[in-house]
Order: sequence, then structure tokens, then C-alpha cells
Amino acid sequence: MPLDVNPSQRDTDMKQQLRKLLLSCQSDYPVIVKVKDRGYAMVRRWLRVPHEHEFNVLKLIPSTLKGCYVDIGANKGQSIQSILLFRPTEEIISFEPNPLLAEQLVTRYRNRPNVRLIGKGLSDEVGTFCLFVPKYKRLPCYDLASLSREAAETWINQDRVYGFDPSKLQVSKVQCSVSRLDLYGLSPVFIKIDVQGTEYNVLAGALKTLQRCEPIVVVEDYRGNSKTVQLMEGLGYEEYCLEGGVLKQGRTHGDNSLLITPSRMRDLRL
Repeated sequence: MPLDVNPSQRDTDMKQQLRKLLLSCQSDYPVIVKVKDRGYAMVRRWLRVPHEHEFNVLKLIPSTLKGCYVDIGANKGQSIQSILLFRPTEEIISFEPNPLLAEQLVTRYRNRPNVRLIGKGLSDEVGTFCLFVPKYKRLPCYDLASLSREAAETWINQDRVYGFDPSKLQVSKVQCSVSRLDLYGLSPVFIKIDVQGTEYNVLAGALKTLQRCEPIVVVEDYRGNSKTVQLMEGLGYEEYCLEGGVLKQGRTHGDNSLLITPSRMRDLRL
């Protein structure tokens, strides 16, 4: 790799290659997933390191800023774990449309009264829809499930798996319920969104909540849809990155974008 490559970009490229190698191995030996998840969770708790870098922004939120922490697309509970690292007693509301994963999370956090699981997906309308879950070889990829069949079919490809064989990719359908965040009357301080291609729909269904509360938002694939950018910029949101524990205006190098309004930024600085 050229020496003039940005060190942060170099780290990102290395992480992507490691993820590719790991997914390739997991597709043949799914037991690796359980071992990996338990090991990662244990190490993160010991070191107080969140599963994604952008969650470090939680350290900058003052205790005077009251509200709940919303996790949209709970998956296996990675974001819940990261929020609990820095906000162990705050109210966490987590949405997961896959009933199998939602049931597992309800069981896991049944003794944490501040964690509430809602077995629904979020979008810009209310109804019952199909959740599309990809499976590659022997590995069900719940973390890549989406309300969009196209997204579920295309996330696993030659860029993410070595020796990718499209004939070994299957997509199953699971019935799930979908609602809008605005209907819950929540007052979030922080919202994380990881919904595999339907980010715009989730944000459109949370428009009143965003206007009223101006929560900090961590969203995946922010620039994958120009309508998403237009919606958030129209609400006054700007992109920031965390460098050395300091917020700086600009894009991050990873998959997530960290979005903050000027008003909320003043609260963090204080």
C-alpha cells in the first residue's frame, strides 16, 4: 500500500479485508460466529470499547441532557452493549423486526429494566411486511436482513467474500411488523440506525421526533441515498467525525455517519 495513504484510511482498508476473511470462514463454519460474538463482547466490556467508533460520542453527552437512547435495528444487541458501556442506567429503546432475534434479546435483557425491546421494524408507514434474510452457504446473515429484497440479495458479494459463489446465496422471507418512530412519543438524546438500505424511510418516519428533540444520530450508509442527505441537511444536521475524543466537522472513514445539529453541538461542547 502506498505510504502517502491516510493512516485512518489504511486502517479502514485493513479492517475491511479482515471482515472479508472472517465472513468467508464463517460461511463454511458458522460456529465461529458464536465464539467471535462472545469473545468480542467480553473484550469490549473489559476495555470499555464500543463495537463501532462513533459510539464514543456517548462519552461527550452531559448528564444534564435527559432522554432515552434509541437503537433501530438491534440485530444481536451490539448497539445495546455499546450504549450500556457509557450509559448503564439510561433508558434504552431497541427495535428489531426479526422475531427470532427480538425474542433472544428479550430473554437476554429481561433483568435490565432500563432496556426495552420492541419487536418491530421502523419505516415511514405502518403495516406488516416481509423481512428478507440472506443466507450464504451455511451461514444465516441476520445482520444483513432488510425490508428490501434487493439490499438483502446484494450485500453479500465478491467484495465481501473471497471466492463468492452466487449460486450459494439464498434469501428467505420472515413476516414482521413495521411502524413509525414518531408514533411512540419518545424523546431521544441519541439514535442509532442500521437497517440495510431503508435509512431514508426510517428517518422520514421519525421527522417530528428529529425536529422536536434534535438527537445525535449515527446512521449507516448515509450517503447511499441522496434523499437521506437532503432530509437531514434540511433539519440542520451536519456530519462530524471523532478524532482523539474530539468532534470535528467532516465525514468519517467507516460505514457510519455521525450527525449533529448546531444546537446539540453547543450542548456537547458545554
